[in-house]
Amino acid sequence: MNIAFKELKYYKFKYLLIGLILFLLAFLVMFVSSLAQGLGKDNISMIENLNGDKIMIHEEADNQINQSVLEDKDLEQATDNGYYPVSMKMLRIQDGDGIQLLYSDDAVNYTVVEGHEPTSKNEILLDETLSETYKFGDTIEARDYDGVTYTVSGFVDKTMYAHTSVGFVTKDGFKKIDEEVTPTFAVGDKTHDTQSHINLITKENAMNGIPSFQAEQLPLNLMVIFLFVISAIVISAFFYVITIQKTKEYGILKAIGTTSGKMIVSIIVEVMTIVILSTVIAIGLTFLLANFLPVSMPFFVNNNLVLLLFGSFIGVSLIGALLSVVKVIRIDPLSAIGGE
Repeated sequence: MNIAFKELKYYKFKYLLIGLILFLLAFLVMFVSSLAQGLGKDNISMIENLNGDKIMIHEEADNQINQSVLEDKDLEQATDNGYYPVSMKMLRIQDGDGIQLLYSDDAVNYTVVEGHEPTSKNEILLDETLSETYKFGDTIEARDYDGVTYTVSGFVDKTMYAHTSVGFVTKDGFKKIDEEVTPTFAVGDKTHDTQSHINLITKENAMNGIPSFQAEQLPLNLMVIFLFVISAIVISAFFYVITIQKTKEYGILKAIGTTSGKMIVSIIVEVMTIVILSTVIAIGLTFLLANFLPVSMPFFVNNNLVLLLFGSFIGVSLIGALLSVVKVIRIDPLSAIGGE
């Protein structure tokens, strides 16, 4: 281990450059992964926040919850089985923005980050991605409904559906654009028999029902996979080549009595020190960047994905180190010193 740290100190500029390259690779993978996750959140965050695992939806909606309409008998069946009805309608507002206007008592779990929940028919609670355009107390006007306006009562953490921000209103607030408060779908946990025209789907079904979700996620995830594969190859090649270049030094160490075990430990310590420091700095910068990016930018750091990427970088680095370990074990001191 002392050998490893002495070498890192002696060749600090070389290893600093290697660490910089590893940092850039790790940061690139993290950044693109977070963008992919952020775009996914812009599609499905409202579905993720639903208070239940099952969704009651009309069969002709093709798993698109905003295209569904429930009849009175469906609503009665839903409430009898502990489901929460949800009314959702697309609403165009000024400046060309659109929101999914939503009313439900307990169907959606969200966190208010500014202001308060709507308490009257004239108030609306918006998704935080609109906080750059509208402020607390601003008035927004519906373009397709004459005289219909709402006052912004606050903002919630990211809650979007199909790249459209969600706006929460009271029942009376929803009546301003739909007097019947037509239920669109219902959310619950219980599996039960339904009418022939009604389907019970999972959250995953509803997510995949969004046309833009699969179309975006597949190429983005493939891009992340390719980036990681390329990074893995580069990292493994780096450490393999570096070890092979030090054949003569390892031959001298063997000649003076250093065991193969100590040299293997030295190689692994060098590799792990560089990789862990570079990757941790890249992860830290990604989290720091996430705090400064505008809320409207699709960027989400998934903790589970961070751990997976960190572990994967460690794994491929070890593979590169172990490939070179075989060469170190087989080194003949005399031929190594002789330059052969």
